[in-house]
Amino acid sequence: MTESEAAAWNTTQPKELKDFSTRDLREDNTAPTCHSTPDNDADNPQIRILAPTLGKVLTAPLDINLQFIPTGSAAIRPDTFRVCYMGLITMDITKRITDRVTVSERGLHVTGAQLPRGHHRLVLLVADQRGRLGRREAVFDID
Repeated sequence: MTESEAAAWNTTQPKELKDFSTRDLREDNTAPTCHSTPDNDADNPQIRILAPTLGKVLTAPLDINLQFIPTGSAAIRPDTFRVCYMGLITMDITKRITDRVTVSERGLHVTGAQLPRGHHRLVLLVADQRGRLGRREAVFDID
C-alpha cells in the first residue's frame, strides 16, 4: 500500500458489521475473506507474530516473520492465508504480499518490507485442513 492509501483509509475507524455471524470454513472448504470470523473454538490454528515487535514505533524497511501453529493433526492450508488492511474501508492486500514471498504451512518471512509511515491495522487469517479459522490482529505505527 502507498502512504496516500494508508492516510485515506485511516481518516476514520471502520464500523463493525452488526449482522455478521461467526463462521468457520468447515462446510465449504473455501478460503476466508476479510469478514470471516473464527468460531471461538480452542482448537483453531494460531498465528504468532515473531517479528516485528509490536507496541513500539517501527521504522521501515523491516522484517516480518509469522508462524502458523496448527492444532491436532490438521495441517495449515497456506492457500487460505489472508491479510486485510482495516481502515475507512477494508481491503484484502494478500496478493501484494504473496506475489513476493512464499506462504507455507509453517508461516512466512518477509525481509526488508517497505511500509508507508502512519498507523496501520491488519487482520491476519489462516485456516487448517478441517476448516477451522485462525485470526490475529496486528496494530503498528511506522515512523
